Amino acid sequence: MAGPIDSVRSDKIKGLKNLGPRYTWSEGQAYLYLDAIEFKGTRGGIICYYNPPIHSVGNPGLDAYLGSIKVVSEDRGAFQFLILYGGCDPVHAGGDLKESLSKLDKTIESKKEMEAKGVEAEDIDALYRWGDMRLENGFALYNGIRSLSEDVRLISLCGGGTRFGGSAEVTLMSEYLVGDSRSGMCFSEAMIGLIPGWSGVGRTLTKTGLLNAKFMAMTSTEVKARQLREVGVYNLVVEIRLPFPKLERTDDREADRTRYREALQRHNDEVGLLLLPKALELGVCPKDDIPVLEEANRKNLSTVGEIAEQVARRKDPETYRGMWGKPLAEVREQTATLGRPLAPQSIEALEGLFSGYDPSRFDEKEFVRAEMEADARLYRDPRFRAGIIATLEQKVANFKED
Repeated sequence: MAGPIDSVRSDKIKGLKNLGPRYTWSEGQAYLYLDAIEFKGTRGGIICYYNPPIHSVGNPGLDAYLGSIKVVSEDRGAFQFLILYGGCDPVHAGGDLKESLSKLDKTIESKKEMEAKGVEAEDIDALYRWGDMRLENGFALYNGIRSLSEDVRLISLCGGGTRFGGSAEVTLMSEYLVGDSRSGMCFSEAMIGLIPGWSGVGRTLTKTGLLNAKFMAMTSTEVKARQLREVGVYNLVVEIRLPFPKLERTDDREADRTRYREALQRHNDEVGLLLLPKALELGVCPKDDIPVLEEANRKNLSTVGEIAEQVARRKDPETYRGMWGKPLAEVREQTATLGRPLAPQSIEALEGLFSGYDPSRFDEKEFVRAEMEADARLYRDPRFRAGIIATLEQKVANFKED
């Protein structure tokens, strides 16, 4: 079978015994399997999610995650540890923006018709239920994983390249993270018109502190593996020296794609055999042997002043006048200096969340609930559509209100 599950079910990892699947979901090439395993005499499990080519966590995949966590929760005694694992490919996206755009366009059309008929505002607002449900399922996954962490050692294995949005948030729900040295995380939501609504901000606050959480969420800057270890997100970074496969471009495009798929599979197999043993060792070692960065030793990714200056510049649509709608490739030099536009409504929502943060009274679950509710309001902002389209078309977004 394609993807990373081959490594999980191979006999190439010393000490690993696969006891068979406990939960399965598949749709086209995408799949999620929960396999029961035993490593060095300790029972555990691996949740393996695969959704090529960019592994976005669409609604079916989110439902599958919830289903697999439910199985583990109902039989906690059979799982001393649980590893979240996936493809080791170059990119891991967040939500399915094409799916969101389609639903948003239908919602806007229905909203106009209902407003013209004088329908009650409450009934019109219910049109956005599709967005609310996605966020509620994300919150349910967060609750399920954090509840499991009381009895089961939870480890996320971040193989491959950068994780954007939801793909980063799901991995952050675990207590411990093992990172591929080539990997990274990017909360790209503020460049679209949303915020991390699946606990990304709350979990980053817990792991890295206020300043680093602000930098990651408000600037949408990609943070690489070594930095993630230095701020407390990653517990361990595994050096991977393999290059990512690249798609050749010849006159035979189908042959190019076939060779690329085969190269990705070989890459998944090789990287999996390097990463999985590290995560398995964390699953069974004494807790005191797990490397955990003390709060006093965390590095800061930026300063208060640098974050404020960057955000002020990038959240002002006028900064990008003359570039609106242009392909990012065409204005690469300008955006390298200025940064890409940030949605003002996203920054406002994040500022509201951070302003209420008090480390002495911080309740992560309540913060995550507020995070989800703030994100739900952003689905209703008319500028959200502009952010989706600009992201899909790789153009400069115009977040200026009409």
